[in-house]
Amino acid sequence: MLGLIFKGTAAFLVAILLIVLVAMPVLAAEIRFQENTVTIGSGEVIDDDLYAVGNSVIIDGIVNGDVLSACETITVNGKVNGSIIAVASTVNVYGEVTHAVRVAGGNINISGNVGGDLVAAGGQINIASAAKIGRDLVFGGGNIVIDGPIGDDVKGGGGEITINNGVGGNVELGVESLGIGSMANIRGNLIYVSEKEANIKSGAQIEGTITHRVPEVKEPVIPEIGIWGKVIAFLMTLIAGIVIILIAPRRSIAVADSIRHKPWLSLGWGAIILFATPLAAIVTFITVIGVPVGLIGLTLYGIAIYLSQIAVGLFIGYWIIGYFSEVGSRGVLIGALSLGFAILTLIKLIPYVGFAIWLATALFGIGAIILSGKMLRAEVQ
Repeated sequence: MLGLIFKGTAAFLVAILLIVLVAMPVLAAEIRFQENTVTIGSGEVIDDDLYAVGNSVIIDGIVNGDVLSACETITVNGKVNGSIIAVASTVNVYGEVTHAVRVAGGNINISGNVGGDLVAAGGQINIASAAKIGRDLVFGGGNIVIDGPIGDDVKGGGGEITINNGVGGNVELGVESLGIGSMANIRGNLIYVSEKEANIKSGAQIEGTITHRVPEVKEPVIPEIGIWGKVIAFLMTLIAGIVIILIAPRRSIAVADSIRHKPWLSLGWGAIILFATPLAAIVTFITVIGVPVGLIGLTLYGIAIYLSQIAVGLFIGYWIIGYFSEVGSRGVLIGALSLGFAILTLIKLIPYVGFAIWLATALFGIGAIILSGKMLRAEVQ
């Protein structure tokens, strides 16, 4: 029964996605999935939204729509007449994006023009002097260097933050170390929370007020009911995963293999389905298909998100145990799930990263559920 849930969920989500992409012109898109590199050549023009998944994505041409991408490296040298949403190890925006850029990655480099907001989460975020951000900059990361001008507000948090150019609005930061360069010009207020005083160089201009707050130290509170609730939720999810392994061991292995061998394709499918399915459900509410189909779709959508944590937990344990012994029997798979899901649960308890871990789990897990079915069908053929 639970094995069929995997298949039914994947089939329904793909069907809903196709309804959106085919039946609704406003949601039409150019979809490009490649194992290696997806390239939009310098003379190429795409007059739709672009969904691009591969080891790397290179956009040298023009995209007259939004770009949604999951890959190892995405590089934009051309022009995007829309917004960019991307998850990648390295994000390079050297060209022009007329609307917003919302990205997450290890290294994020912006040296082109962004007409709207820049929302970035990454280990290293660099906004070059040649760059220009038309509206707000919102970020979270390790080291952030802002050498280009920001049109409106700057909000975020990070380890070390340096501002060396103009900011059209307020600056509100949570930071370990803040540096304001001599060429900086903040037209609004500077508000920052830090253990240290900001290093404000001579020549820096701050037109508003400067407010420095020291982080409050709170005594840890341990709510017993909350802990027991998490323990019960952990055990119930683990039991559900064990039942799935007992009923569908081959599918379970295929799910783990999908994340291990095709991580970017898993991430890409997960991103498309995670974001497109709610829109598709809304479409069904307002068309002749009717409310029941929309409700069923949202129910299966919730099931898929729930199953995603089992998929990612199994992958983590499968990956670790696979270094020491062969993972094939149901008993070893159950051990792998127990180990991996425990690790995933502990990671979620780390402060400030809970949502990021949830999002990554949903993206990889849902994508792996889709790809695992394709892998098994390919083996049969």
